[in-house]
Amino acid sequence: MAVGFFAQLADGALGMGFGFISSTILLGQGVAPALVSASVNAAKLPTGIVAAVSHHLNRNTDWALARRLALWGVIGGLAGATVLSFLKAPLLTLVISAYLIFMGALIALRGLRGAAPRVIGAGRNRLIGACGGLIEGIGGSWGPVVTSSLLGSGVAPRVAIGSSAFAELVVSGAVFATLAVTFSAGIWGQHVNWAQAGASVAGLICGGLPAAMLGGKLARHAPRRTITVIVGLMAMVIGAFRLAEVVG
Repeated sequence: MAVGFFAQLADGALGMGFGFISSTILLGQGVAPALVSASVNAAKLPTGIVAAVSHHLNRNTDWALARRLALWGVIGGLAGATVLSFLKAPLLTLVISAYLIFMGALIALRGLRGAAPRVIGAGRNRLIGACGGLIEGIGGSWGPVVTSSLLGSGVAPRVAIGSSAFAELVVSGAVFATLAVTFSAGIWGQHVNWAQAGASVAGLICGGLPAAMLGGKLARHAPRRTITVIVGLMAMVIGAFRLAEVVG
C-alpha cells in the first residue's frame, strides 16, 4: 500500500513513476517478470481511471493527443505483450536506458535554462505512443518514454502528463488482457502464484487510489520550469538504474 501511494503520487505529479517503482519492488520480492507486468498493469486500471478523471477535472488533458497516444500505444503494447516478452535482451534495455538518459538530460538542461524543451519534432505522437506501448508490454514503464518524449516535442508539462495518463489507462487495459489470456492458456509454461499476484495488486490499488485523486491538481499547480527539470532528472535516474541492471 505504501509503495502504491508514493508511486502513484509521483506518477500523478510527474507523469511517470508508478510502473517503475512498483515493478522494482515486486521484482525485488522475487515475483516473476511476466507476472510483475500483469500485476502492475492490473493495478493501473482502477488507479488510472481516478487519475484520468483528476487530470480531466483540472483541464490537463488534450483529448486529441490522448486518443492518438492511446491508439498507437495499444498497438505497441499488444506487440510487446505477445511477442517481445519472449525476446527480452540486454541490447533492448541498453537502447531504452540510453534514450532515457539522453532525453532526460536535455529536458532537465532546457528546464534549468528556462527554454522551451523542444528536443524532437512535433507530430511524432504516433511513434511516441507506439514506443511507449511497446515498453509497457514487455514490463517496462510507459511514463518515462511517453511523458519525456512529449516534453521533448514541446508539449506543456501538465498537458503532457494529463494526456499521457488517459492513454496509459487504455494501454494498460490492453496489455493486462493480453497477459491474462497468455497466463490462462499456459503459454508462459510456469506456475502462477495467484495469491501472491492478488495481494500485490490489492496493495498497489489501495495505496494508489488516494494518491491518484491528487495527481491532477499537483500537475496543474506545479511550476512549469520545476516540473520540467524534475521529469528530466527522473527519466535520467530510471535510465541509469536500468543500465546498471544490465551492466551489473
